[in-house]
Amino acid sequence: TAVVLTAAVLKAAALQAAATRMLAARAAVGSPRIACVRCSDADLAQWLVQTDRGGARVVASSARTTAEAMRDFWYVVQNLGEGPDDVAVAFPEWREARDEPALFQAVVQHISSCSELCERLGESVICAARHPSGSSGEEVAPPSPLLLLRSFATSQWGGGDDDPFGDDDPFAALEARLGGGAAPPPPPATDEDVLRQTHDWVEAVIVEMKVCPFSSSVHRAGLPAGGVTYPISRATSVEEVYQSFWEQVEVLAQTDERTLATVLLVTPDFAMGSADGFDAFANTLTEALTSLRLEDTLQLVFFHPEYTFRDGKQRLGAEGEAANFARRSPYPMINLLRTPQVRSAQKGIPTGSVYTTNEENLQAVGATELREMLQARDWSGLFGREYTPHVK
Repeated sequence: TAVVLTAAVLKAAALQAAATRMLAARAAVGSPRIACVRCSDADLAQWLVQTDRGGARVVASSARTTAEAMRDFWYVVQNLGEGPDDVAVAFPEWREARDEPALFQAVVQHISSCSELCERLGESVICAARHPSGSSGEEVAPPSPLLLLRSFATSQWGGGDDDPFGDDDPFAALEARLGGGAAPPPPPATDEDVLRQTHDWVEAVIVEMKVCPFSSSVHRAGLPAGGVTYPISRATSVEEVYQSFWEQVEVLAQTDERTLATVLLVTPDFAMGSADGFDAFANTLTEALTSLRLEDTLQLVFFHPEYTFRDGKQRLGAEGEAANFARRSPYPMINLLRTPQVRSAQKGIPTGSVYTTNEENLQAVGATELREMLQARDWSGLFGREYTPHVK
């Protein structure tokens, strides 16, 4: 009897400690996007103790949609401490994921793909998943979908005396030979400069040249016409950009289309000098449209100062290079579009026709002049010219 009583007392104490850590974790997160979910506190605390995770911190997200869940997940990832840490991210109000294990598994697979590009996730942070529909061996199923994060303390690679190259960079000469033309200038110091130069580019290339025939001005686009926003993310890591992206997905979903038709998320401090790196990042989001069942509401277009079309044509060092400047913006950008609006636009002017007309107009200006404009951040030379109109 004494043994049973002692075990009961210990379990109660463990549950109380787990609940206390949950409240402390929520207070530490400090984000209005992550909220306390009262209905599952006791169940979550009990599950942690039952699965020997009594020392883990729990963040209970109030996310109800996939976009909200991804936004909250990436927020937690980038705010993990540098030392050893265990965090359980719970989604008790995400009913679609709870009721459809296949969707939750698709989210887990998407996170795994993203981790291949991340600085911490997949390196010093690992992620596992648990779902109410299943158990793992002797482990009981959790009360809600969970993403379990564990971080480790790691030393910097290549530090100290282990660097065989010392202060010399053995790849510098190779990079100099392969670098091609001059790199774009570094990002300006202020968001105001970034926004002004982005607006200038949109006005000249997107509106004046009609690269997008459905943009009537810097601040109006789409069918039906609605507003355009230009949020600037100063994120430098992949994890931060993922969070910024999913925040804008949710903003677009929650705003009427006549108020907000499209979003251009500008990331001036992310992948400026790596078009291939930005392309790999873009691929993870493009694939997510299908795997996470978002393609009926959301479409994406990506822009980068060194963007190159991969359409099977010669797009480098030849006449066809000019077409790349339809996507060569002053800074990396993610364009979030509403799928119904994209489909309406395609009924008016087929996508293939838009590409053909754009290439003709860009070739008329020439890749050399377009490159000089991009490097100088001055597109005034595009005004006052005659351009071939788009045919409906």
